[in-house]
Amino acid sequence: MSVFLDKFNFKKANIWFFILAFLGISFFYDVHEIMFFRPQSIHIWRQTDCLSITQNYYQRDTPFLEPEIYNFISNNNTSGKTAGEFPFIYYLVAQLWKIFGKHEFLYRLFTFLTAFIGLFHLFRLSNKILNNQIQSLFIGLILFTSTVFVFYGTNFLPNIPAFSLSLTGWYFIYTFAKKGEKLRLWTAILFFTLAMLLKVSSGISFVALFIWAVYETMRLPEKRQLFTQPAKHLIPFFVAICIVISWYAYASWYNNTNYGRYTFNNIWPIWELSSAKITEILITIRKVWKHEFSHSSLIYSTIALWLVLLTFYRRLSRFELWLLLSIPAGSILYLLLWFQALGNHDYYYIDIFILIPLVWLIFFKTFGKTKWISHPSISVILVAFLIFNVIQCEKKLKARFTGWMNEWHEIYGKTAGELEPVLRKAGIDPEDLVISIPDLTINATLYLINQRGYTDFGSNFKDPDIFNDRISKGAKYLIVHDTTILKDSFMEPYTQHLICSYKNVNVYD
Repeated sequence: MSVFLDKFNFKKANIWFFILAFLGISFFYDVHEIMFFRPQSIHIWRQTDCLSITQNYYQRDTPFLEPEIYNFISNNNTSGKTAGEFPFIYYLVAQLWKIFGKHEFLYRLFTFLTAFIGLFHLFRLSNKILNNQIQSLFIGLILFTSTVFVFYGTNFLPNIPAFSLSLTGWYFIYTFAKKGEKLRLWTAILFFTLAMLLKVSSGISFVALFIWAVYETMRLPEKRQLFTQPAKHLIPFFVAICIVISWYAYASWYNNTNYGRYTFNNIWPIWELSSAKITEILITIRKVWKHEFSHSSLIYSTIALWLVLLTFYRRLSRFELWLLLSIPAGSILYLLLWFQALGNHDYYYIDIFILIPLVWLIFFKTFGKTKWISHPSISVILVAFLIFNVIQCEKKLKARFTGWMNEWHEIYGKTAGELEPVLRKAGIDPEDLVISIPDLTINATLYLINQRGYTDFGSNFKDPDIFNDRISKGAKYLIVHDTTILKDSFMEPYTQHLICSYKNVNVYD
């Protein structure tokens, strides 16, 4: 037995234990089934924005720096040229589609793998700091019990990839701190840069690190904890800032040049709202979104541990105390700057999830060797607490595909997703422009039927001048996804030539 133990690689065993636990939880969540779902559930709007850009890269070989959506909202309603986040994920997935064929499964898998890689590096970081398997496993997996994290971790939005890149960046910051190799610092900043290019709001960690690096330039060399050569170590930070500013400046120029934007690359601050609207958003957070982040037991226990750490702040290093103050402060500032989005966009909360592993990791580092925390019963409690949160998450995740959040898919999306072969059989070419109504989203039905053109977004089709204008700009067909609107008088002039019908959809020349 002793010979076997001498040869056994416990580090590799720890890694495989994490991987198996992650996969086991994934199967419990039915991720293997979700991977093959068409875009659906909450925020179908934003999902299909991302997919439409990807589809244009795949189907039309759109130039990398000239992203396009399916809705012709730009250039006086003659193109879909518009940019938001840096489109490297959309472009990369499009190249995968060119190799393996168009499968939305590949897109979901890509996002899921980035989520896994981020959590894997969080686990490795925790294990290096704590040298405790159960505590590290808990920290590495606790975010995987958030309904929001799991849902968007198998989705098409860039928020989870951005967040996961930040987690990986933290791992390389730690290895840089231990070994002092500049390459590891540059690697860490590369991950943070990519994260901010995808979502500038994911820069909370980067900003905290940057301010600390500037602070250490003012300290005596012997008192520097992390950036021992600030003059050299600040260079990658400034390079990252220049790259991020350059992209968003380009995106702004691109959108202004083409007179169209599908996303708002700016702040949505709280001070622009009335007190009544602020109250309305706060009520929505309390009644709806609060239950989607994580179970309340995790939220309240994390807050309690944070308060304990601040009470015993003398036990912390200056850097740890800085993180415990700056990351929450940065998160609050971020929520205030984008407050208008918080009532309807649960994915805007993902960036502040960094607080959960941060607090638990510093708590275990500070108190993990004490008699009470190191007791075996605490490990049992941690595992039970993790399992409890997994069970709660599974219930919430299932509701996202069966409850009110998925009503649009059941009414419109499911049929729209089956419509493309019907349109081809009717002689409608993929390049033909269409008017697709009713649809208040930018790209949802257009992407699902694989036709560019117009929806109700940006076009008031109750106005015959708008209707005729879109026809004059190339719209050849009218696709009606809800035949009950045919009774409206404004529809009559445009529904004289029925081409085909499919379920609740009529198609007109």
